[in-house]
Amino acid sequence: MKKSMTKAVISTVAAGVALLSFAVGSWSMPLGAGYENDPARMTSFMSKKLDFTESQEASAKVILTTSFEEVEADVQRLKILKKQLRVQEDGFDAAVARESADEIGEITARLVFLKANTFAEISGLLNEEQRSKVARLIEKREERGGMRRALRKSRLE
Repeated sequence: MKKSMTKAVISTVAAGVALLSFAVGSWSMPLGAGYENDPARMTSFMSKKLDFTESQEASAKVILTTSFEEVEADVQRLKILKKQLRVQEDGFDAAVARESADEIGEITARLVFLKANTFAEISGLLNEEQRSKVARLIEKREERGGMRRALRKSRLE
């Protein structure tokens, strides 16, 4: 009886530690940080979560570094365009606002495609077990997002 109780306590503590490690991992990658993060940091994060081989880690780092370099100019341009739209509050020019909004749409489409493409490239590096881990991590992240949305909605009511 004492051994089974000890095993139960150890299992509970191990589950708690695992849960805490995922929580800390999600805190280290804040929502909305997106491409402001360092590719090496993201590669390290994925490597720890998915038990990358050295080859996988090196390939993921190259993919992310290339992706981040492609994104940087678009992110800077988005900041400029959004600032231009905010400045127009006093003297609104519909034509300029339309051009800025259209360009924001084009840039956003490129960024969404690049994100999907980068995800597909990294997914191509993974074995079946790692893909399953990714699917579980994404599912957990979506559950947390749903809980946050529900909480915000309940606060607004």
